[in-house]
Amino acid sequence: MKVMKRIGKILIVFLLLVACVYGIYKVRVSTSGNLNVLIVGVDAREGESVSRSDSLLLAHVNKDHKIVDLISIPRDSYVYIPAVEREDKINHAHAYAGIEGTIETVELLFDIKIDKYVEVDFTKMISLVDTLDGIDLTPTATFCEQDENDQADSYCFTEGVKEHMDGKNALAYARHRKSDSDFARAGRQQEVIKAMVSTVKSAGVPKMFNFYQDVTKISDTDFGLWDITGYADMAFHEFSLNQSVAEGVGGLFYEPYAGQESWLFYIDETWLEQTKEMLQE
Repeated sequence: MKVMKRIGKILIVFLLLVACVYGIYKVRVSTSGNLNVLIVGVDAREGESVSRSDSLLLAHVNKDHKIVDLISIPRDSYVYIPAVEREDKINHAHAYAGIEGTIETVELLFDIKIDKYVEVDFTKMISLVDTLDGIDLTPTATFCEQDENDQADSYCFTEGVKEHMDGKNALAYARHRKSDSDFARAGRQQEVIKAMVSTVKSAGVPKMFNFYQDVTKISDTDFGLWDITGYADMAFHEFSLNQSVAEGVGGLFYEPYAGQESWLFYIDETWLEQTKEMLQE
């Protein structure tokens, strides 16, 4: 009888603990609003003390509407960089003032607050994809690309032919731009991210937690587990992932600071204003 009473008390305590944890989780979810996350891929080279951002993606999470808008910002976008108080290519912001300078530049460009960031050497995406045991992708173009050791034409892809890619394949697919453009590459990077999100989402909670740990190991981020908890409910429901690349005009333009023509991209003002409105929702 005494043993049964002890078991009963332990069970009650356990149930109360579960209820408490669940209550905290629900409160955290209900108090989490929209979120702006800046994903920065850097082209860090061995021996260099500074690096430019090779890719910039802004993820806007609209929690109420279960929508994630993934926006790629071309690295040659000619914008105002607060750190140097003049216009320059947006990827130079990282070389001038690191992740803080990049965040400040994007905040000014879109008139928003960046809530969280993830900064990663894009080559380390190999281990992330491999952690997921690969991802399924259907290439949107036919081309060959060098491998992670710069060996030419190591990986080839055929438009419309679905394949299961490991980390090295996915990196080669995401980094290619020679046969088309930086805009097409931005689209491929988004395809890879979307495939990774889909794989993580369908893998279950343990895999999600492991993936989070892997991300924090290979990247510089201010995302904490408590932060992610507030958006965990989206992982268990259907949500839309919209992909887009900044619109504008690119070409050779005279760049005053450099004193010569440079390849620059001018973001379309109409697109920029519409995007600002969307980000305020």
